[in-house]
Amino acid sequence: MYKTLPYFILEAYNIARNHIMAKRTPQQKINSFIYNHIWLKFALDYGVTFLMSVLSAAIFVFGVNCFLDPAALGGPMTGSVTLVSGGSSGVAQVFLLILETAGVDITNRSLVFSIAYLTVNIPLIVLAFLGIGKRFAFFTLVNVGSAFLFSNIFHGEIFVHVALYVSEYGGLLPRALFAGICTGLSSAIAYKWETSAGGFDIVSYYVSLRKSNGAGKYGVIINAIIVSLFTLFTAIKGGNPLVVGDIELQPWALAIGSMWFSIVYLLTVMLVIDVINVRNKKIQLQIITSNKNLPNFLLASVPHGATIVKATGAFSGEERMMIYMVVSSLEMKSTLKTIHQIDPNSFINVTPLNQVYGHFYSRPIR
Repeated sequence: MYKTLPYFILEAYNIARNHIMAKRTPQQKINSFIYNHIWLKFALDYGVTFLMSVLSAAIFVFGVNCFLDPAALGGPMTGSVTLVSGGSSGVAQVFLLILETAGVDITNRSLVFSIAYLTVNIPLIVLAFLGIGKRFAFFTLVNVGSAFLFSNIFHGEIFVHVALYVSEYGGLLPRALFAGICTGLSSAIAYKWETSAGGFDIVSYYVSLRKSNGAGKYGVIINAIIVSLFTLFTAIKGGNPLVVGDIELQPWALAIGSMWFSIVYLLTVMLVIDVINVRNKKIQLQIITSNKNLPNFLLASVPHGATIVKATGAFSGEERMMIYMVVSSLEMKSTLKTIHQIDPNSFINVTPLNQVYGHFYSRPIR
């Protein structure tokens, strides 16, 4: 068809096309190139997600070994107070404590912990494969496998020195906070790339997708049970009392005291996850405009419906439209960009929502 067009029209088309292509930003050029090479897009997606899964596992194990359970490092940290984690890692810690209470001599705590951690995660990964998505389950397995590997590697001098420094100059509260930040950041990184760090993250992700709510609070009951069991078996296990001034603190007192610092850790994890993981957070947009084409553009660019209310400007007396639309936090930026492109003079009110009831489309997890 283009061959039948006059020469000067083809020239004008080429000049206009070259002008548009020349004005594209570097990011637009890269996105266009990737979009036109589907295998490159696939490789980048899986490659970056793989690296993020490994990074997530490394941050988690660093927090466990240096702050949560530095006794696993041995040396000067042997006998230091252990704080209990939540989820599958907490179950692994409770299992370790039960073995020690039963009199089993554990020479390599990290190896036993990593084996128990991997064992607990296997049925949960099956749940992820069946109930969430194959890609999600695969990279969760990568994360759990990397954590198993790092648990038996992170034992060098640098880790001992970090753990010793925080314990000596900070105490249990900084340990609980730093461990919570590491675990929360680990889970949030995994959530960001639509996978998980394993354990209860899988369950919370599964439930949050169906309830369209934040993921952090769903672990409260399970974590409360884990902390209670850990506190109970710590008291039963006993050990040497801790001398503070002229007072000897008995094992039951140490167990109860450690429980409160473990709760600080779990609350920190929950807060970090819910602050960073914005996939399931909803935003209400109230758009006031006189552009009658704006609703059609919004419906074409955003996979959500909208409600239109007729209104009148108080000062101008002109007719207006009030468009109500609910979008996810991840969609807000692109939606606002679309609105400003169609009607730069529109007035937009952005309101965060706690919960949405009814049908709301969420892109399925692969």
